[in-house]
Amino acid sequence: MVGDMRAERVIMVAGGCAVIVGTGWLVAPRELPTVTTAGGGASSGTTFDGPAVENPRGVYQAEIVVVGGKVTEVHALQAGTGDAESRFVNERALPVLEQRILAAQTWNVQYVSGASFTSPGIIESAKGAFQKAGLG
Repeated sequence: MVGDMRAERVIMVAGGCAVIVGTGWLVAPRELPTVTTAGGGASSGTTFDGPAVENPRGVYQAEIVVVGGKVTEVHALQAGTGDAESRFVNERALPVLEQRILAAQTWNVQYVSGASFTSPGIIESAKGAFQKAGLG
């Protein structure tokens, strides 16, 4: 009888975990967000990729598009691992970082709270892209 109760608990816990993981997978974003300013476009500017930056949460790489000496687009080419936690953090942090970079026209922007691996990875890569573009 005690063995039957333990088996039932194991099945319930395993089933609950499967539901949680499955739900996370279903609602997780499939693509990295991209921020574009009005009038921008990769076809109308020059693209500069920053270096791939690796940290314990994966590889991060930023790309900027420059038109007439101004950054018009920022893209995250790589952003951490594909696990649910990285995707969750990136869904919130990448648009904020990209907007900050666009608004400031520099890589030297404030980190996003809670994105302690994404922020430095993307910012360091963006720094390299700005340097390649001759923008500092």
